[in-house]
Amino acid sequence: MFIPNHLHLLVKGYIKTPPKTEKMLNIWFSQLVNNVGMKVVAGPTSVYVNEPGNEGITGTVTLATSHASIHVWDKENPAMFQFDLYSCSDFKPNDVLNHIDDWFGLNEAYWQFIDRNGKEFNVIDSGHFKKSKIKKLVDIFKRKQNK
Repeated sequence: MFIPNHLHLLVKGYIKTPPKTEKMLNIWFSQLVNNVGMKVVAGPTSVYVNEPGNEGITGTVTLATSHASIHVWDKENPAMFQFDLYSCSDFKPNDVLNHIDDWFGLNEAYWQFIDRNGKEFNVIDSGHFKKSKIKKLVDIFKRKQNK
């Protein structure tokens, strides 16, 4: 029998190569869900918003255990995003942060991991992700190798 473990990850960050198409963001969501061992029940659904001051792509995916959502403001430099993943299944924040980094080149992020099992929310972990200069150089080298 499934026993829910109510966990919520909130991330605000900055990326080098923001997603520009609904198709790309939907593939990213599908792979994220697979990487963290969850199951899609609806979506993913993404749309590009062209409202002045709020330009960017937004997307959601409904999981058997809850949801994930993101909005990317791609006109900012660097592009800024807000992301959340709420699930009744166990997952690790680093798996999610690495997935964001692998796809979009994460420059920096602030995150909180919240336990929502009790009557009150409890922040069980939080952090600041910032790439070291060495990691940035490795990423540049890998991109050049892939060209």
